[in-house]
Amino acid sequence: MLAVTAVSDVRTVGVVGGSLGGLFQAVALAELGLDVTVWERSAGRPDDRGAGIVLQPSVAWFLSVFCGVDPDRISVPVTHRQFFGRDGRSHHTLMRQRMISWGAIYTSLRDRLDSERYHDGRRVTALTPWPDGVDVHLGEAVHPVDLAIIADGSASRHRGLVAPDGAPRYAGYVAYRGVIDEAELPEELSEVFRDRFSFYDGDRTQFLCYFIPGDFGSTTPGSRRMNWVWYVRADAAGLDRITTDRDGTAHGLSLPPGLMAARVRGELLDRARTSLPEPLRRLVEHTREPFAQAILDGHASRMRRGRTLLTGDAAFVVRPHTAASAEKAAADAIALFTALQQVPSVDAALQAWEKDRLAEGAALYQHGVRLGQRLGLGGPEADPPHRPAPGNAARGGS
Repeated sequence: MLAVTAVSDVRTVGVVGGSLGGLFQAVALAELGLDVTVWERSAGRPDDRGAGIVLQPSVAWFLSVFCGVDPDRISVPVTHRQFFGRDGRSHHTLMRQRMISWGAIYTSLRDRLDSERYHDGRRVTALTPWPDGVDVHLGEAVHPVDLAIIADGSASRHRGLVAPDGAPRYAGYVAYRGVIDEAELPEELSEVFRDRFSFYDGDRTQFLCYFIPGDFGSTTPGSRRMNWVWYVRADAAGLDRITTDRDGTAHGLSLPPGLMAARVRGELLDRARTSLPEPLRRLVEHTREPFAQAILDGHASRMRRGRTLLTGDAAFVVRPHTAASAEKAAADAIALFTALQQVPSVDAALQAWEKDRLAEGAALYQHGVRLGQRLGLGGPEADPPHRPAPGNAARGGS
């Protein structure tokens, strides 16, 4: 059990955004005995068929300590990294990791938070700071809180209140993604990827895949899901084509599962047949509902204005090659929990938190850009003009 102490001057906390970044913060601050309220603009629980995530230390620690969940029970182990050549042959190196799904993390966090604290289908329309707190506006309703945390993701509508310069930019390539029930894979294909984190680095492209938990967090072989990600360069016009759905609706920076236009799906399959090793091509062909997201770079120069904070992807949008989006959000929450416990003055605690998390976010941001450049996928110098994010980017990590 965590030893917690009351936090002077902060009793009420409002969290804008109820995805992973907001939930990490809400669960941790509720553990301090604070009155936490989360407002999430989407209605209902999302399904958990989104992308997979590499389980990193801060996420595993958070699930264990704050949620009472054994992360090993809701993640899939891999023992080796597998590297494919264009001819389909592969070699292996020993590297033990665990893979988890977005849904498994979300469910663990959401189940820990009292239902009366979480309000979905509620859009925060404005935040008004005052010297020792913030007014949270939901239409005509106003909720005063001592501390407001902006956690509404890469497409944050409220980021500019704290960091007007932090809007993300398109990095010049997309991630096609797919999730396949293991039961739908031919046994011989499933065997190729068993216990493996698999990669293919081609000409200005990268493909990777691994198993993640299936329905209800099942990690039993045969009931898991195969998660794959394929990074492909695309100019601004190509991005618009990829993220315009089969009914002609433009989705901006992401395309959810089940909406891909037939022409784009055909282009994806043709590209797979001509440029991927045979086992990876077959994964793409077996995917019923591929989806896509633009790769973004977002760098905030600050994470705090008075009693208003930025956290998770609302602060730094790091490329998924880092496998650090969920890790960064968990670390933000752990650091804030610790600072509020250890530093007597709330303002001093928030200042210390911001200094620590700005340094970490900047380092991850730069690391992601370097990884993308190393793969030939693009960097800031190749960016098309700034494109504001009109909606949520697809969930998940590499």
